[in-house]
Parts: sequence; C-alpha cells; structure tokens
Amino acid sequence: MIKVLHILDIAGVPSILSHFYNKYGNGSSDIIYHQKNNFSQNISKFYGGKSFSKFRELIKYGFLNSRNYDIIHIHGAEIIVPLFKITGKKIVLHYHGSDINEKNRSLSKKRIFCRSFADLIIYNGNNMEKNIITFRKIPKKFLPNPVDTEHFHPIENKRRGNLSFVSNNLDKKKTVEAIQNFGSTDIIDLDNLQTMYSFMPNMLSKYETYVDIKIMPWDYTLPDLSTTALQALSCGCKVYHNKKMIHSFPSEHNPVNVIKQLNSFYREILD
Repeated sequence: MIKVLHILDIAGVPSILSHFYNKYGNGSSDIIYHQKNNFSQNISKFYGGKSFSKFRELIKYGFLNSRNYDIIHIHGAEIIVPLFKITGKKIVLHYHGSDINEKNRSLSKKRIFCRSFADLIIYNGNNMEKNIITFRKIPKKFLPNPVDTEHFHPIENKRRGNLSFVSNNLDKKKTVEAIQNFGSTDIIDLDNLQTMYSFMPNMLSKYETYVDIKIMPWDYTLPDLSTTALQALSCGCKVYHNKKMIHSFPSEHNPVNVIKQLNSFYREILD
C-alpha cells in the first residue's frame, strides 16, 4: 500500500488526483495546500485537504509528517525538492503549465538545480518535456489531467450560445479578441467573477459550445485542451479548440485511466 503526500494544489488538479487515488489507487493519499491561490482554494475545499495560510507552516508540516508517507508529490514548486529529498522519501515533481513553460522558470539555474533532485518528473502538456531541463537524467512522464466525471456530467438544460473564461495569467486582450472573432460569446473574467466549483456543471450545461482559446503573455497559444474545456466536454458541450470543433470527451482524461497510469509511475520509482 503506497502512501502519498501531495504538496500544493495547482488549478485543483492535485486535489482531484488525490481524491481519485484514494478511490482507485494502490494506496492512500493526502494533500496540503496554500490558501493564497483563491481559484485553486475553491476546488481544494470541495475535495478536502489541509490548508495553510502561511507557506512556511505548510512546508514545516509536510517535512515533519513526511515519515508517514512513501512518496512526496510536489506540484510546481521545484525550489522545495532538495529540502524534501533530505527525508529519504521518493520525490515526484509535477508541472502543470506556466510553472515550466515560462522561459525564466525553465532556464533558471537555481530551478534546474532544484528539480534535478527529483526521482520522477511528471508533466501534463504534450509540448512541455523540452522545457524540463535537468543536470542529470531523470525519468519524465506525461500524465493527462484528470476530470471528475462524477461531478461534471450532463444536466438537462436548454442549451444555447457560447461560453469562454479568461484570467490574468493570459494575454487577456488578445485572448478576448480571438474569442470574439469566433462569434457572439459570453466571456467570464475569472479575476472579477468566480463560479463556485460545485456549481460549474450547472453553468457549463447551459451552453452549447465552450470556446477554448488561451493566448499566453509571451504570445503563445496553448495547444492542449484546457481543464475547463475538458469539464465542458464531460458535461456534454461541444468545444471549439485549435480551429476545430470537438464533440466527445477524451477517455485518457477519465480519472480511472489517469490513476492507472499514476499507479504504474509510483511503482516504478519504488521498485
């Protein structure tokens, strides 16, 4: 039985991984997260976990309690990898997007040094691996983001119109212009108005199409389906992405399939 501690909750993905690992995995999982990220906190609270208002208290708790776990699964924050390596536990470092796609993070000598202490590096974007630079050979594995298909499911609504979300991690002006070029779309700015995670299936099920266009500040359009786009597909919406319409939910994002892969990753580094 493998015991896992997830540290930090980026976009709620670690909370979903932890939740479904407890359901379908070969062991048990806990998560500790920082209250600073309000959007992630919305999802973290939905799934449970232990929250900390101060980052140093989170790190202290994780370090002191590491003896209870076989694997420490750190999300995004490679700077704490060397510290947790001292515990003698296996360390998984997991990247989720801008935490490795931004050049100043990918090429930072300090970050390269820190991430090189990991036993395994996981990434969730098809084009990410080239940005993960280390000074020693470390296994790198692609893992699709899981979507909670139990929570996100079609709800009987009269569907109409298009929906899209934007936030301050994007080049908001260019993203909004690109969305508007698609056609009339309800655009929700998550920096001004956040929908509770528990209500998201209801909202998504009201729309026929989710417009998935994300242009980053370095003028890069994200090639992978966003988490919201995957949630929309799971709710029965169509998704416009990369100039094409997608009609069905990709099975590789089903949590059963994701956890099956994660199980095999964990076993490999423990053997």
